[in-house]
Amino acid sequence: MSTADFRMIRPVAITDAMLVSSSVPEALAQEYAPGTAYALGATVGVTTGTMQLVYQGLQASNTGHAPASSPTWWKPLGAVYASYSAAATYALGDIVSSISAGVHDLYESQAAGNTGNPLTNDTKWLRRSATNRWNLFDKALNSQTVAPGSISIAIIPGLVNTVTLLNVEGAQATVSQSVSGYTSTKSLVRHDVLSWYDFFYEEPIRSGDVVFDDIPPYGAATLTITVDNAGLDAAIGGCFVGKSRTIGLTQWGLTGGTLSYSTPTTDKYGNTTVVKRANAKRLNFEVRIPQGFEDEAFRLLTEYTDVEMVFIGCSDRSMTITYGYLDQWQVPVSLNGANAPISIRGLT
Repeated sequence: MSTADFRMIRPVAITDAMLVSSSVPEALAQEYAPGTAYALGATVGVTTGTMQLVYQGLQASNTGHAPASSPTWWKPLGAVYASYSAAATYALGDIVSSISAGVHDLYESQAAGNTGNPLTNDTKWLRRSATNRWNLFDKALNSQTVAPGSISIAIIPGLVNTVTLLNVEGAQATVSQSVSGYTSTKSLVRHDVLSWYDFFYEEPIRSGDVVFDDIPPYGAATLTITVDNAGLDAAIGGCFVGKSRTIGLTQWGLTGGTLSYSTPTTDKYGNTTVVKRANAKRLNFEVRIPQGFEDEAFRLLTEYTDVEMVFIGCSDRSMTITYGYLDQWQVPVSLNGANAPISIRGLT
């Protein structure tokens, strides 16, 4: 397999049963009590309003050390929110969770004195996002799963051979598999500069997209995915696992750009302001279709037109990796192979 193979990754939807474990909390923890002696690894919470900050104990015989001010005794795991209660009264801006089988959502109150109004009442409640634990699986790349220091999940997704992590913030990402012993770690630190001045004065970037496309396919295997970012928050916007299918070889001359959803507004004096919103990738490829493979390429592209999936133009170039859908494409027929123009519209 070449790094320049043009591939479509058909994602597997991750269900509750597939998610074996996650280092990111979702439910409320037992409230911290100063007089309690906590064991190594104990989990506690500190609640303010509907939000609770969750901590994990770093030492045994942990008594009287306030989690927020005792970093040698407690490690922060992230924020969770109380479950919605029809009997409670919520203030404007309060956030609650709705968690059940296949449901992992956060809602924000749109009114003061919000009592007894169901979450389906869109004048009183606005769906904010998935819960922090499930943001990386919700297909919305701009809503990230975020945790201090690192994120680690274990999943059993079935027969897959590719893991794609998008909109990642971290120093490195690691994927390992239980059956084969496969493990691979890739750096996420980038310091692309054009001069020595920039080398010394531009800070390295800890973000980007990364693909693990050499995973042995075993249906019963557990995949462990970890992003480390010591001293900073680790974040994953999208985690996609699936089987890849190669269409042809990506040719030089591909182009990449963005679709901006920001809104500029100009007042009567000509002053323009921009309301910053998300943007998505737009990619244009020329893909070399091998002679004799045209019918199958046409079938695959037809089948997956308007289907959301991961596309990889070149696994070594982050700009060519996106989650989106086929926009325009054509498959030429030639005696010795020809280039197919393929356009991809990314999703946010």
